[in-house]
Amino acid sequence: MATTGTLSSDLAYVRDLAEAGQNAPLLGGRFLAWWGGLMTLAYIGHFLIASNAVGIGPESLWILWATFTGLGIAGQFALQAFFPAKPGESSTGNRVQSVVWMSAGFVLFAYFIGVIGQIVFFDGGYEGFYWSVPVVIGLYGLGQFVTGLIAGHGALKFAGLAAFAGTAVAAMMTGTDFVWLAGASVAFLAVFVPGLMLLRTEPATTV
Repeated sequence: MATTGTLSSDLAYVRDLAEAGQNAPLLGGRFLAWWGGLMTLAYIGHFLIASNAVGIGPESLWILWATFTGLGIAGQFALQAFFPAKPGESSTGNRVQSVVWMSAGFVLFAYFIGVIGQIVFFDGGYEGFYWSVPVVIGLYGLGQFVTGLIAGHGALKFAGLAAFAGTAVAAMMTGTDFVWLAGASVAFLAVFVPGLMLLRTEPATTV
């Protein structure tokens, strides 16, 4: 029969394990940096093409975004397949981060399917691509703020609030080519930079 002292020690050990898991470093930095960096470049590229700053016709925009999609998906799978698992993956913060960003991806997929469907079947709706920028930025803010709030990560909460502010700016600029620069700024400051910050705090190996 366990003594009172042994039982107390066991409970303390379990509590320490739970707290360690709760406060485990967030492990999504590589994905934030990858997608944030790609989106920054894609938005800048779109602005340069749409504003005729580089002398390339708008018909090349589909090449830009097809390349972005291909690189993004390939990089996502590579980051999942070739990087080792690290401690803390089952922590609340990491589970929330994974689910929130996966859900955001589903929302964007549904949105663009709808926009493309309107173009194909009703011969209109190109403005939906412009309106995608505040939608994307708003989801950035949701992902960062919720993760930061659950994980107690101040920088992510700030990034989320910055993205919320950027959503208002992008909505105001929708219909102009400057909306793409607004998107690039938020992708860089609220996704790419926080991703690099999280990478610096990740544990090096599994335990």
